[in-house]
Parts: sequence; C-alpha cells; structure tokens
Amino acid sequence: MARDRICRIAAREIPKLAACNVMVPEGLTIRFDETLPEDCIGLFHCGEAFVRLLPPDLMAESRKPERAFSGVPDDLYFDSVVVHELTHAAYDKVECPFSDCSATAEYAAYAMQVRSMPIAGREAFEAAAVVDHRITREELNATYYTLSPDRFAQKAWLHFIQREDGCDHMGQIMGGAVFFDEEPF
Repeated sequence: MARDRICRIAAREIPKLAACNVMVPEGLTIRFDETLPEDCIGLFHCGEAFVRLLPPDLMAESRKPERAFSGVPDDLYFDSVVVHELTHAAYDKVECPFSDCSATAEYAAYAMQVRSMPIAGREAFEAAAVVDHRITREELNATYYTLSPDRFAQKAWLHFIQREDGCDHMGQIMGGAVFFDEEPF
C-alpha cells in the first residue's frame, strides 16, 4: 500500500537527513492528492506541516522524458520526491531575511533529493546534466529556478557535491547562515 510506503521512506530517510543537518519536524502529515496543480508532483504547505503528493502511479504517468530526473526509475524517483518534500518541511523553520527564500529552499530540497537516491539513481540523474564546471552561488538564484527548474536541480546537486563537506554546508543553510536569495532590485 502506498501509505505504508511513505512511512517506510520516512523511517529510512529522516535519520539520513538528520546526519546531513536536515532536521525534519515531528507531526508532519503527508497525504496523497490527485488534484495537484499542473506540473506539480508534490507540494509542501509552509507553516502547516502538511505535504500533498501525487500517488505513485500518477506521478509515474506525469513524468516527461525531457526532464532532469527522467532517467531515474519511477520507484526511486517517488522515494526521492518524498525526501524533497521532507527537506522543505525541515527548511520551513529557517528564518528568511528576504521577501522570499525560494532558491535556498529548492537548493536544499534538490540536493537532499539527489543525495537520497542509490548510486544508480544518482548516476542516471547526473547523466542528464549538461553542466561541466564548478558551480558558483550566482548560478543558483530564484530567477534561474523559475526559468529552468531542471537545470537548477542539476546545478544545486553539482554545487552540493563540489563542497568540501556538503553536509556541513547544508548545516549552514539549515542554520540560516547561507542563502542563495537576495532582495530584488
């Protein structure tokens, strides 16, 4: 059953997230919803400790071949999306000093999503990446995320693994010391 699957994923992944300085709050509710907005597979509701996810079969049906995660098998992808949303729940407690911290939140969620996958899933994800340079902070901003979420995901992962200690870096993000956002002009 899909609900049992989410519980197994959470039980397995929450300690792994904690080991990388991502503390998922207790009391989080995850519910399947077949009526998410178009092109949306999961949605964390800020301040509510509530996640809506497409059921696994609908998530698999909604995948598009040109997307960054298209080479990742459906089951690994679903599990990683749960981790993505768990990370959003953890990041929700970080105080944002700007009007919006979407780039930082998505950076954390994508980095932890890819990190959660077994090697075969990460290799499939990395094979789709066309980025071959050291990623700078300037490449990871809300505008870039809005215009190209798939490329943003690839760059977030590469930036994360290019750090000397990605989990220490994640601790700085979760502690509110590092942001990829800034106030608009």
